[in-house]
Amino acid sequence: MFTRMFLHRKNLYGSASPIGLNTAARVNLENRVQATYDALLTVRQGDAREPLVDVRAYDPSIIAQYESPDMIPYTGSTILVRDTVACKLAALNQALQAEQELRIKVVYGYRSPNVQTKYFLAEKEKLHQADPTLSDAELNRRAHVFVAYPPVAGHTTGGAVDLTLTKDGQPLDMGTQIQHDDFSESAKLPTFGDGLSGEQFSNRLRLLVVMTRFGFIPFLGEWWHFSYGDREWAFYTGSASSLYSAVYLDSSISLAAQPSQSPEQLKP
Repeated sequence: MFTRMFLHRKNLYGSASPIGLNTAARVNLENRVQATYDALLTVRQGDAREPLVDVRAYDPSIIAQYESPDMIPYTGSTILVRDTVACKLAALNQALQAEQELRIKVVYGYRSPNVQTKYFLAEKEKLHQADPTLSDAELNRRAHVFVAYPPVAGHTTGGAVDLTLTKDGQPLDMGTQIQHDDFSESAKLPTFGDGLSGEQFSNRLRLLVVMTRFGFIPFLGEWWHFSYGDREWAFYTGSASSLYSAVYLDSSISLAAQPSQSPEQLKP
């Protein structure tokens, strides 16, 4: 499961401006605004027919390795994302290598809606067992705090990624590992979580800066989670609708055999 709890901490973004974000997204970031279950339901769903591609399609130097096995039955060891997401990640990875001698490591991208639904229903049932008087709508609302409600989830669209920064192949110290099922350090999981050293917070800031520079928005409840084109991105940027909707691998959304863009096109 993926906790969506959000803990507050003073903004230390500093002078490193999120230049890839529009005004609405910058204001939301500065004010630590987080999209709620009810807010995400109001965002219209887009339906861009953009293919899913290997996250390394535009840049084989991106490190891509699942840390959770739940997508292996669907995609093998390949991490899939939308074509534009892959292109943006390639551009920012190249910038990181040139400017800081760092590379990104992506550990999750597209998730089957079947997997998302399984996680969500398990959390919903746990809440129901704890309080059988809760309505179905309230159960959905409360479960979403921990696992995204499937109709508004980002990973199912191919627009969300979980990632970290590496140097010489080793992950930078972010204070915690990327968590998929162990939330014993829940206070440290948010981007601005408690108990971080100066180095750990600085490393998180480096990740936040480069991702927003290239147009991704953060989910501040998990330092590793960013998205482009999903409903959370639309809410954050004030867009009328998302770009992407959920993808079933047997749908008309194709798996692209060849990249269709250039990372140079997407440099900020």
